[in-house]
Amino acid sequence: MAENWKSRIHPEAKINKDSYISQLAIIGKGVTIEKDVYISSGVKIYGETLIKEGTYIGEDCIIGHPQRAQLKEIIIHREDIVHSMGPLTTIGINCTIRAGSIIYTEVILGNNCQTGHHVMIREKSTIGNNTLIGTKTVIDGNVIIGDYVNIQTGVYIPLFCRIGNHVFMGPYSKLTNDKYMLRKKYDLKGAIVEDYVSLGANSVILPGINLKRGTIVGAGSVVTKDTDEKDIVIGNPAKVLKKIPADWNSSY
Repeated sequence: MAENWKSRIHPEAKINKDSYISQLAIIGKGVTIEKDVYISSGVKIYGETLIKEGTYIGEDCIIGHPQRAQLKEIIIHREDIVHSMGPLTTIGINCTIRAGSIIYTEVILGNNCQTGHHVMIREKSTIGNNTLIGTKTVIDGNVIIGDYVNIQTGVYIPLFCRIGNHVFMGPYSKLTNDKYMLRKKYDLKGAIVEDYVSLGANSVILPGINLKRGTIVGAGSVVTKDTDEKDIVIGNPAKVLKKIPADWNSSY
């Protein structure tokens, strides 16, 4: 383990000797870093965070970022944020978290996951194994994402969405959860995206919509109704074009 120029490592942090900490890193109380982890320059890791073996954390990432209530406690008690104790955040084995990404407390990231640059994952989200999260994607908290999900650049996933396994979300596709946009009282309802669904670039899925297994949504489409399995839907509002042809992959 290297402790380079002006890094701050809390004495109660547990860091494996075979991991590397670059300069200007801040490692807080309660952090555990397993073997063969690489922490780049300017990284901040707070609270009860576990970084599992073989993971790379890029420059200026924040892992275990406090939630709003925790920030209030820090202000009230004048506590240095590096010493704050938050709920457990876990980054799995052999993950790659690229520069500028922010991951909040109570996030569980599975094994072999990757992010692009400047990704934000808010609190109480769970992300499965072998999932890719593209550059500038925002996951707004209380979200469940399955295994082998491919999320491209600029995707937005709001509160309370559920995403299955082997899902493809094209660049700048968006899920939504507020039907009336604050104009009327409404319990937020995120979309449900079942296994093997594919969303085209710039598509929009309205609140509470259920995209059934194998659905394909065309680029730029706005989905306002639930789909059936293996539907191909296009347009605004989206309508069924046809079922997935027999010679296409419906479960890749």
